[in-house]
Amino acid sequence: MTHRGYLLTAIGTFILLALGNQGYVQFRRISCWSGGYSQNAWMAYCNSDQYGVYDVEAVWFESETEISQRLATAKVLTLTDSHLQNALSLGNADQWFSSHHYPVYMLGLPTAESGFGLRILEKFKPHPAVVVFDASPYFSGRMGRFEQILAEVPAGERERVFKLHDFQSFHYNFCEKWNWLCDRNFAYFRSRDDGHWIFPQKSGRFLIGTGSIPNDEIQFATATRPDELLDKYPEYLTNAEDFVEHLNISRECIVITAVPTEWPKADLAKYLAKSLGVSLVAPELPDMKTFDKSHLTPESSKRWSQAFLTGLEPILKKCDASSN
Repeated sequence: MTHRGYLLTAIGTFILLALGNQGYVQFRRISCWSGGYSQNAWMAYCNSDQYGVYDVEAVWFESETEISQRLATAKVLTLTDSHLQNALSLGNADQWFSSHHYPVYMLGLPTAESGFGLRILEKFKPHPAVVVFDASPYFSGRMGRFEQILAEVPAGERERVFKLHDFQSFHYNFCEKWNWLCDRNFAYFRSRDDGHWIFPQKSGRFLIGTGSIPNDEIQFATATRPDELLDKYPEYLTNAEDFVEHLNISRECIVITAVPTEWPKADLAKYLAKSLGVSLVAPELPDMKTFDKSHLTPESSKRWSQAFLTGLEPILKKCDASSN
């Protein structure tokens, strides 16, 4: 074979490999559940190594352009990790806030901690009447593993995020026509209106990630482990005090709660609320269950959210009136 022949063969092989790789990438992404698009939402996560977590980066880089406006107009803002976000989303809290005419944005992120929450405040400068935190423990002063990516700002990260944004238009249109090729991989979406998460219903079509779907079939009791965080309470309080100082709203309008998980968090929530002089709304209900030891089942989410919102309502009324 001539030198030119070798060169053409090498170039052809490279092109085929590149096309094959791109085809694999698109195939893995196309398999993601697509049902959230029709509910005015964007895909925040898909159980695929070719999509993964888009939630955190979409917020930070504002690739979903409505986020800044929603944060600016929110009367109620939640800054938490996934525990409260999951409970309120499955508990239909978005419908409750809408019916009570309280603009809300639920900014729970997968592994969020207070270090990233402070960055969110500095970047977007929201001015809600009420802010809600989950004891979680959230007030570590650090950032979670997904949020840490933003601190490191690897080359090409912003470009990757906007490519995921652009992919969603293609994915939506593709799945409208060839749905039988889609919806085989677990994904969840974030509502453009108020930030709540939208999950798929359990379906036999899912081949990958079926255990990630919130359900009532798998149940674990809550508060089954000892409180191993007790020694860190003072550290959490120091970080929480720093966070509260950045909020610039009345302390009675800052709410601490404790969503049940396998870890007992009610004592931490009470400790923080009392020490900070903020409001505590942390209903302790019997027979709370999780589907993965960390996140409440749909049924438990509905019961817990109803109790939480009932306790939150008088605070909302008072704080909303004083902010007008």
